[in-house]
Amino acid sequence: MIMTTSPTDHRNKAAAVAPGALSMLRQPSVHYGVHAEHAVERLAKDRNSTRTLPIVTSSLLGNPVVEATLKRLGPSALPVFSHLKPHTPFDVVLSLIETIERQDPDLIVVFGGGSAIDAVKIAGLAAGARVQDRAALLGLRSVPDNLGISRPSSGEHSIPIIAVPTTLSAAEFGIIAGATDVETGVKHIFMSNGLAPEMIVYDPWLGEQTSLDLWLSTGIRSIDHGIETVLSRDANPFTDALAMRGLALLREGLSAAYADPTDVEARHRCQLGTWLAGSSIGRVRYGASHGLGHQLGAIAGVPHGMTSCVLLPAVLTFNAPISNSRQAELKAIFGEPAKSAADAVRGFIESLGLPTRLSQLGIDGSALPRVAETSLTNAFVKANLRPIETATDIMSILHAAF
Repeated sequence: MIMTTSPTDHRNKAAAVAPGALSMLRQPSVHYGVHAEHAVERLAKDRNSTRTLPIVTSSLLGNPVVEATLKRLGPSALPVFSHLKPHTPFDVVLSLIETIERQDPDLIVVFGGGSAIDAVKIAGLAAGARVQDRAALLGLRSVPDNLGISRPSSGEHSIPIIAVPTTLSAAEFGIIAGATDVETGVKHIFMSNGLAPEMIVYDPWLGEQTSLDLWLSTGIRSIDHGIETVLSRDANPFTDALAMRGLALLREGLSAAYADPTDVEARHRCQLGTWLAGSSIGRVRYGASHGLGHQLGAIAGVPHGMTSCVLLPAVLTFNAPISNSRQAELKAIFGEPAKSAADAVRGFIESLGLPTRLSQLGIDGSALPRVAETSLTNAFVKANLRPIETATDIMSILHAAF
């Protein structure tokens, strides 16, 4: 018998075909499982650098790896800039812009976590645009529309950057970066297709020197990247595949690092997972865990990693009614298929000895309405998979997280 298919059958099958598009934007070169002092020296020589500006977070001043790197750079190394602060306040960015203009480097190498790397990215972009004050810096920020789609900031950074991350924030992959206007308490997003550093050096031996609590909490930040990639309005097969593999590596690596903080191979797995989960930063729209985290950090001073620890489970619960199939894949990654994704993720965070509630951080509940109010204009909050329309919606998430 010859089977035939009617036009109606074709239309019904086509209804299950989801259209989409993904721009394959430039990704940095990643040098992993290497010693930073050797890799940075080689990359600087490849760039024929004669004026390398080292930017070093204060906790790493005097670190043997940093000192060995500067020694290998020799006379090409300019004086170290270390005036860095959490959440990248505007005054840090403006100070770094002035340093860049005065020192005129042909290469920047930054050692540190997300705040340090974001400061370098924004300052490089702003220096190229001749920004010199707060008003001009505000004019460079990226403003989201009602769908959380941000227009790029004008200009590109013109100085190549080598990032040597010492946490798992994944800021090194972002074509976005955040800086806080301390006058208003609002964290603003800056965006450019060329904003990410050109070169990334993952040194797991240097990573092993990062305190375990900071390593683990920023690792949850990277898990947040992976989860909000899969739950993005822009979810697609390419970034989904990277995120899912990245989440598996992070789950394995973070658990192993918690069990043995001196396990360099575990730190290496964490860096690889961060790479994969963070490759989507700025390439797909994230959601409310990131957006609320920006303002919780700016207003209450909560570190980014900790904001993900306490907000991600609550946001998963909020999004569950419209994302059951996606969340089923996520909870399987954490080995808890019988639980909700929120409970599976919360249980994993607790297994690392990290907080999962705002109340555990000593946050004053009176600050939450201000967080909700200032989050309404955040691009990631606007882009959350389940629409967030009012401050009441945000307060329901914050109360669940409290």
